[in-house]
Amino acid sequence: MHTDSVVVSLAQLPYGQCAQVVDFDGGRTMVQRMVMLGIRRGVPLCVVHGPGPRGTVVQVGGARIALGRGVTDKIRVMPIMSSAAAASAVHQKAAA
Repeated sequence: MHTDSVVVSLAQLPYGQCAQVVDFDGGRTMVQRMVMLGIRRGVPLCVVHGPGPRGTVVQVGGARIALGRGVTDKIRVMPIMSSAAAASAVHQKAAA
């Protein structure tokens, strides 16, 4: 399902790219906030707007979430092979 084992920050993903969350470099408060928003380890997400100097909008399940550049720099993700496979994974997670 993954193209390779390259882990990058969410801020590095281009528009339309999907990825799976691997880890967080932020503190406890930042991680708790991400978990409350549905952004957890192992969850697929897709970049639907950006990235830009002010941040990125990601789709997680059925929700779109705007994240600032500082936060996207601290979320580590692994790109997913194809957008179709990722979209399917996003919708399966949302249905569960």
